[in-house]
Amino acid sequence: MQQAMRFRVIIDHDIKKITFQDGIPSSVEDFIKVFKQAFSITTDIGLQYKDADFDDFFTLTSTSDLKDKDTLKVVHVPPGIIMTTVPQERNLDTSDVSSVCDLVSVDSPDNLILSPSVPERQNLWPVIFPIPIFSYNTEMALRQGNEKFLKDGTPLTSPSVKSDILERLAEAMFSYTAYPNDPQRAAVAQALIEKHPCLREPGSFNGCYGWQQSLKYKCANYRCKLKAHGNPELLINTLKHKQEGDKKPAKNIKKPRKSEVNYLPPHPAGETDDSLENVRLELMTASKTTDSGKMINDMMSRTYSCRRREVVGQSMQVADFKERWPFLFHPLQINEEFRRCNTIPLESTFMSQLDRYTPKFLELFSSKGGAVGQRMKSVLIELIKDPHASVVKKRDVTLRCLIEYMGESVQELISDYYRTTQDKVHEELKTHSMRIYVCQQPDTVGIIIEGTPVLTGVDNMPQACCLLFGLTYALNLDYPPKLAKTFEVFQRLFVGLDTLQPKPTSKYINLKNKLLT
Repeated sequence: MQQAMRFRVIIDHDIKKITFQDGIPSSVEDFIKVFKQAFSITTDIGLQYKDADFDDFFTLTSTSDLKDKDTLKVVHVPPGIIMTTVPQERNLDTSDVSSVCDLVSVDSPDNLILSPSVPERQNLWPVIFPIPIFSYNTEMALRQGNEKFLKDGTPLTSPSVKSDILERLAEAMFSYTAYPNDPQRAAVAQALIEKHPCLREPGSFNGCYGWQQSLKYKCANYRCKLKAHGNPELLINTLKHKQEGDKKPAKNIKKPRKSEVNYLPPHPAGETDDSLENVRLELMTASKTTDSGKMINDMMSRTYSCRRREVVGQSMQVADFKERWPFLFHPLQINEEFRRCNTIPLESTFMSQLDRYTPKFLELFSSKGGAVGQRMKSVLIELIKDPHASVVKKRDVTLRCLIEYMGESVQELISDYYRTTQDKVHEELKTHSMRIYVCQQPDTVGIIIEGTPVLTGVDNMPQACCLLFGLTYALNLDYPPKLAKTFEVFQRLFVGLDTLQPKPTSKYINLKNKLLT
């Protein structure tokens, strides 16, 4: 019998453990398949292992390199691969490993796989804002100013230094969001005076309030400069591009409301509206002739900016949008679209966080009293009757109880049916704006948005909740008013977006405090 092997696994911001009781697969491909199944990962991944000699991570190319209790890191692989052609006449020295690894030869242009277009922004707003490096003169002035401040408490007051700092900070903030809010500006100002104490304001209640106000106006000026260069995220809010009834500066401003990172990006380099429309038509043809996932992924990535202009700028109806972009309404592409929009994987993040908090959730739900507690107990009884319930069942019960715990109604999100055909369900729900339906005998789960069945044949109700949340980003939809608190938990707790939103609801704050105690 093969020896059991245990591994410490790093997945994005989470650290988990996996155990192989009868040894590990011999091939890396099979090894990765096990990981994707164990951690509910739907996208392509690679694995890296931590080498003890170099104390760094290396790409896993053979499972024979692994030892018990090694640390592995999951790396999300983009849908395309860049391959480079090299002259055939060049002689490679096979003794030089680096020369072999750096070159990939191809026989013809047909073998060239293009990488997907890179979105404008690559990262979420950081927990601690990294203060950038300023110009050489400014850095020298700050260095001397910090030494003097630590010596006798004299602050640095130089208009030229302040101007350069504000300009560079506005540029750095725009790399995360075009419209930073008050808490984000406060976080930047606080990080600035912590790194450079000489910039602390002696008359300010927090030492940096003046910097916060200066950043507010500097960011507005920086947006004006970029607007002149045709940035679509800013142009859409100009009076020229507004509808007749909205031609007022502060009316119907279109900007990220749910912490979208790439809310309205520009077209990829070299692309125009017409060229991307041709790609969309090719995509429609591809849906009838091929099952090439990589080609479809590449075309969907190239046309992301085009879709965002339709859902943000034109507020297109869901039925019309589905007709134009049928590929988007597939679980894999919903996950990919969410990654394009927010740079993080949706389903694996959502499910891992849900599983992480499930034990604490069930403890809270069991101790809840009153009418809400009674409604939750009628759902929790399913787990009491079946102590060995599956992970999917626990997720189902947890999500249903969570909605009630947040003071909202399960019936506003989930419609349960028994011995009802799917066609009849669609007919009954055609007047609803957003709904998940769960049918038993025959078993089927689906999603309705604006009366249109956008997704059918979903594996289970928890996955449907996750995909519906993803669709609110892909289609730029508002959260249902009667389920706003539940979707806030999805956004903040399960996916980790918008941590600096000014006013989280008291319900969410109370829930999070109880989960962390």
